[in-house]
Amino acid sequence: MNKVYALLALLAITVFNACEKGDIEHESRFEQSYKAWLNFKASTGNNYRYKVSGATWTGSSWLTTITVREGRVVQRDFQYEVFNDIRRPDEGWVSASLDDLLNGLGFTAEEFLEHEGSSFHEGLQWTETASELGIHEASPASPIQTLDEIYETARTVWLKKRDDAQISFDAKNDGLISSAGFVPNGCMDDCFSGIAIRSIEAID
Repeated sequence: MNKVYALLALLAITVFNACEKGDIEHESRFEQSYKAWLNFKASTGNNYRYKVSGATWTGSSWLTTITVREGRVVQRDFQYEVFNDIRRPDEGWVSASLDDLLNGLGFTAEEFLEHEGSSFHEGLQWTETASELGIHEASPASPIQTLDEIYETARTVWLKKRDDAQISFDAKNDGLISSAGFVPNGCMDDCFSGIAIRSIEAID
């Protein structure tokens, strides 16, 4: 009897997964990419680093780097690449003029420090180690998540079939996910819900 129950349970799981897969757009390419991810995870021991890009139509863009060891996020790095149309200097943001950066925000450096509790420069670029993960709550940085979690969110949220949005998926990181998400029909500015991954690399 146990074999019968096991077989029925396996059949139920198979049917459930089939139904779930049928609910997403770009199903075939997603599943192919997911298999590539499982192979990558096995070959690297679940040790890797990936970079997520973000931007807004107002003239700012940023990059978040997530480092994962043995399947757990251990570090998150963030930096604005462009802030209000001002590009990050090669020497880093500390060499940029605070007056130029704060222009239009309505703050002096002292007022910003008093209002936010940290210097303006600190918000432009930072690193969180394992014990500090999540302390920059107000930042536009990508959430603290593994690629396992990203693939699951892509399957259950970003790629879920919907009639009121355009849904996209790409796997340009050697077969691994590079973009997944949707844009509601008729929306013009900053409407993309999803993720854009610039690179994924194995680490020692």
